[in-house]
Amino acid sequence: MKKILKVLSLALVLSTALSLCGCKEKKSSTDAAETGVSKKLAALRKKGTLVFGSSGDEYSYINPATGKPEGIDSDIVIEACRRLGIPNVEMSLIPFSELILNLNNGAIDLIADGMYNSNPDRAKKVYFCDSIYWQGGALLIQKDKPYKSQYDMKGLKIGYTPGTLWQGGVEAWVKKGIVGEAVATGHQTDSLVALQFGKIDGFLTDSTLVEGVMINNPSQMEGLKLAEGYIDDEIPKGHIACAVNHEDVAFGHELSKVFNEMREDGTIEKILVKYGFDPKLHCYAPDADYETEIKCPVNIIE
Repeated sequence: MKKILKVLSLALVLSTALSLCGCKEKKSSTDAAETGVSKKLAALRKKGTLVFGSSGDEYSYINPATGKPEGIDSDIVIEACRRLGIPNVEMSLIPFSELILNLNNGAIDLIADGMYNSNPDRAKKVYFCDSIYWQGGALLIQKDKPYKSQYDMKGLKIGYTPGTLWQGGVEAWVKKGIVGEAVATGHQTDSLVALQFGKIDGFLTDSTLVEGVMINNPSQMEGLKLAEGYIDDEIPKGHIACAVNHEDVAFGHELSKVFNEMREDGTIEKILVKYGFDPKLHCYAPDADYETEIKCPVNIIE
């Protein structure tokens, strides 16, 4: 009887030990999948897909032939996700003025649409990653008009896309009496049409958008030209950044690290060249100052 009890006791000990080992292995396996990365990145890796929002302009758009996202910001995000172990990237088409709302209600994971990182009001609602490239503004006018810059357009109507920094620039011109009226003309295409038909006298927007239209859709620029003497006065050179919500700051840091690697290894420059843009007008120099050029100046959460 004692021998039987001894055997049973030994079996119980072995069974318990094996059970504990199994639990330990299972726990360590779970921990390994999350150790060293943010909760957001772990979730995206598990899901296998990141969804970013864009208004569908030259920065990020859907190629109608393939149904896949393309554009400078799209390519940068897709490559960054590949390096972070997120195999699939999808784009959700959203009006620019509604991107932040959709980010914060969970409809998208990221904003990638030529968004400037210098707007304090935006920083109250989103967290900006490090800048990926820079750009200036562009003032479009009709080809047969003699205006050289905004300072030749006193009393005239200047259009802007609502929700962009250019809205504040045009409104500041009105307050100073430089131009006559600030007009919300909608998205890029609507604004170009409004200018072509004389509903406005000028349209202030991102230089990258104008470059992109000239390269890819020159017919949209029919009858229009750049005001050669335009000066970035109210809104200086802009730094473009992707944005995450305030709950995903750790994920934003992970993205920033990869974006900086891509900047340093020349990947971002190659993407700009791919789409016909001049790297000298958009890429940061190797000796660029991180604090004043690449780091977001207005983030309220770190």
